[in-house]
Amino acid sequence: MIEEKENLPLIGETVVRKKVPASPEQATEKEPLLPRIISIILHPLLMGAYGVALLFLYTDFNLLFAGQFFRFMSPVIFFTCIVPITGIYFLKKAGLINSYRLTERQDRLLPYIITFFAYALLIYYFYAAKLYIWFLSTLIAPLILIIITAIINGFWKISAHMVGIGGLIGCTLSVCYNVKGVNPFFLFIILFILAGCLGVSRLILGRHTPAQVYAGFLLGFAVSYICVWIGAYWGVLLFLKNV
Repeated sequence: MIEEKENLPLIGETVVRKKVPASPEQATEKEPLLPRIISIILHPLLMGAYGVALLFLYTDFNLLFAGQFFRFMSPVIFFTCIVPITGIYFLKKAGLINSYRLTERQDRLLPYIITFFAYALLIYYFYAAKLYIWFLSTLIAPLILIIITAIINGFWKISAHMVGIGGLIGCTLSVCYNVKGVNPFFLFIILFILAGCLGVSRLILGRHTPAQVYAGFLLGFAVSYICVWIGAYWGVLLFLKNV
């Protein structure tokens, strides 16, 4: 019987050891802290909640729906944050995705589907409450962006973070200019500074290339601005029709 012997290196031979790739969780521990914090605070799943909260800051929502802030925010947080996060948690536990961070393109499809249906239910909730069409369009915009981003993600890794904050800024500007006729200049400055910080953070973390960052922001901004613009003028046409 021939014994199998371990292939030992010859005298003077250099032993080459392959480095085992670090897991996403281990890689995260070595990343700069501030860009990670910015990416968490400005996560795409939080943009819906930020968008509705801002309506109470720069529009007359705080007067029209006085004392109803939490009535609006509760379903928004539940459907746009809790449901997708819970879905991602169970997808990871089931082994259907590799990482909670969704760094791989193939990991993003199922979370996109969960988020899509969550937003669809949220839109139905506010539609049943007979909210303004332009308000519904601020929620329809993320729905459209999820579809477009999922399609693009099939062949190119676009920055979902930048799509999210671009959508937030696009909705905000469109509501200000096309619905309320206001110009919160300092709010715009703050939002664009935050978008710049987020873009730089994604580059520092090595998540995306500059092209993916710019493309994500422009996509989110353009789709959201146009969507709210259509919703605003559609609402006006329906109002004139019923007069």
